[in-house]
Amino acid sequence: MKKLAAVISTTLIMASASANAEVYLGAKAGATFLHSLCDSGTSGSCDEDSWALGAFLGYEINDTFALEAGFDALGETTSGDLDDESLKAYTIAPRYTQELADDLDVFAKLGGAFVDYADEEDWALLGAIGLSYNLTKNIDLQAEYQHINYIDVDVREFNANSFTLGFRTKFGGSDDETAEPVQEVMVEEAVEQPVEEPVEPVTKKFEKISIDSGNFELNSAELNSEGKQEADRLAVLMNEHPEAKVELVGYTDSLGAASYNQKLSEKRAQAVADELIDQGVDSSRITVRGEGENNPIASNDTKEGRAKNRRVEILVPEFEYEVK
Repeated sequence: MKKLAAVISTTLIMASASANAEVYLGAKAGATFLHSLCDSGTSGSCDEDSWALGAFLGYEINDTFALEAGFDALGETTSGDLDDESLKAYTIAPRYTQELADDLDVFAKLGGAFVDYADEEDWALLGAIGLSYNLTKNIDLQAEYQHINYIDVDVREFNANSFTLGFRTKFGGSDDETAEPVQEVMVEEAVEQPVEEPVEPVTKKFEKISIDSGNFELNSAELNSEGKQEADRLAVLMNEHPEAKVELVGYTDSLGAASYNQKLSEKRAQAVADELIDQGVDSSRITVRGEGENNPIASNDTKEGRAKNRRVEILVPEFEYEVK
């Protein structure tokens, strides 16, 4: 009983999966071939081969899965003191079907069997495989090989194999393939499209900000970690507003040669631009220039004033965008 628990649970789940199934009924006949019956410690005459008859009832969930129960009379066999004893099996198994070609399917079953032999009973595992040919819409012809594994009755342990030919017929549906299909008339219902109101653009303006000398390496145009963080915050705003453009203007103090200061101011403005580009801002949206020691915002006579004059001013011109 334990070895069938998983199989029975699976079949119950499949049976409850659909309330819109089709029922079928079938019958089969063929031959039975027992295996190991004569090797179970018996003496005397032994005959493992016999005829086979069967009937089955199925519950088709869809074209692929069904739940099938059946009764198999697997002939009469002789083994030692058992003479012409009948072998019967009551089976239940899920059935899986796969189309091979038009009107030709292959199917397989894996389930359980309750076996009665010589007034002894046992539960065993069952497997089957076969071919099914769709003779008509509701009638199939099928050939099936079935194996019942490890039947343990009395002092005998054996397997039961059978090969049968049979048919099954489905209940419901029609064989009249010449009937004209029902034509479905589609009626289009006019749907009023909502009128989209024009979206008024919104004007956006950023305050002018600066990256000062403390954001650059000493006597260098290379941004330090703090400077890169400032540039990265600007890149976030630029990526959020693809309509925006930015102007980067570099300045220095008045110490040193004017030509050197001019080049340094250009390099520092470009360093900020390069960081923006690395963060995904298109270079076409960036304007870079250097003003050298021009336009000081503090006195160059003091250390503090000169530090303020060494800067890169960031200006984002006013732009319009649509609120989505």
